[in-house]
Amino acid sequence: MIYRSKINPVDYSALKDLQIAFGWSNDQLDYLVACMMFESGLNPQAVNKVSGAVGLIQFIKPTYTALGYTKEEVLNMTFAEQVRKLVEPYFKPYYRRTKTLNDMYMAILMPKYIGTPDNTVIFSEGKPYNQNKALDKNKDGRITKAEACQYVNHLYLKGQRDI
Repeated sequence: MIYRSKINPVDYSALKDLQIAFGWSNDQLDYLVACMMFESGLNPQAVNKVSGAVGLIQFIKPTYTALGYTKEEVLNMTFAEQVRKLVEPYFKPYYRRTKTLNDMYMAILMPKYIGTPDNTVIFSEGKPYNQNKALDKNKDGRITKAEACQYVNHLYLKGQRDI
């Protein structure tokens, strides 16, 4: 597992339980860990200063509310608790379709783009674009799936070197 040295045994166990529940390969679990590393640095108490998103995969208010939790409850959960109580139910509708790293990240960022080509434009104007403007690598006013996933891919490759 990538970033294994940053994940304690209890948290690793929660991730392995998730992997078994979803029938994911080791690669798919590594994709999720890379996404968590990008979103939160593997910190369950991470808070995004721009969007207010919280936790391991940066849950926004409508998401954590739909899962039955408040922001405070999410932030008081451990890594393992978030994996079991939030990440697993969140991924339930998507887990069969997250076969690539880019699709794993799309499940977190914009699920409707799971399975679309990497050149698909996912943001081009308005608040969603502005909140993700840093992902617009070529500064053309459009963020493609590939651009959105570029840093996640970097972290995945970096994690592979750290094994």
